[in-house]
Amino acid sequence: MAIAYLIYLCCASSFLIVDCQKSIKLHSYDSLISHLANGSDVRYFFDTSGCAPHTVRSRGDNPVFGGTVSLFGVIKDTGQGTGVTFFSHVRYIDENPKDLNEEIQSMWITNDVAEIFWGKPGFFVNNTDGVDGIFCNWTRGEGNIWVKQHSEQKQLTSFSDIQTMLTSGEDIRWVVNLGGCKCSPDSGKCQEGSFGDTVRDFKIHQNGSISFSSSMTAIIPLSWRYVRFIAFGHIYQNNTASFMVSELDPTTWDNGGNFMVSCPIASTSTTTGAKFYINNE
Repeated sequence: MAIAYLIYLCCASSFLIVDCQKSIKLHSYDSLISHLANGSDVRYFFDTSGCAPHTVRSRGDNPVFGGTVSLFGVIKDTGQGTGVTFFSHVRYIDENPKDLNEEIQSMWITNDVAEIFWGKPGFFVNNTDGVDGIFCNWTRGEGNIWVKQHSEQKQLTSFSDIQTMLTSGEDIRWVVNLGGCKCSPDSGKCQEGSFGDTVRDFKIHQNGSISFSSSMTAIIPLSWRYVRFIAFGHIYQNNTASFMVSELDPTTWDNGGNFMVSCPIASTSTTTGAKFYINNE
């Protein structure tokens, strides 16, 4: 926490402990979802002391925290012309060595408002008594979201390119833009939106396909509950990819529903389907 705050101060004062010039600060929701949809490396920093407390639960304990956006979701409401982007971060804490715990911080961003929730769920992820929340206008300085610049971003447009990069030790950023994909009948019609993360661990199966997974535990607003999301991905030699996103009760692991989608691997000239990128320093 102190280190994140120090980095923030150094960037603001141009005192280069870190190379802050390689990051671009975002100022609008549209730019945020545009960068996420194009596989960018997105970072965030929030000092919530200047934000408005949540009307239901507020204890005045406003954290300072930051990190990298990993698994995220973008839900678009085409009827209202608005949408929400959400991501979450889980870190272990050692405030009491005899009672090790973790803290979950979930960000739900709609336009210029970031709803931020945090709580300590306990070992069985069933303790919601300590969940707190706050509203921040992140486009007006109540929090910062950056895109980290890389010297080169390359889009991978074939199974063979993806396999070559993975087996060469590269991290690959993936994004599913649902337009142009096919959802299974029990998942309903594919709505506008996207989700993505980075392939860091993978398995190559006997049929040649590549599988990977991502997960996050998030705090759901209003219902004040924890939900575990797991995304399973498969990449096939015919230049297609399939994904299943499962929503689970984090305590019982009961399945609250699965969303299944099949997509072509996107080319550089298309904006839909499954996109895969590598970002070189």
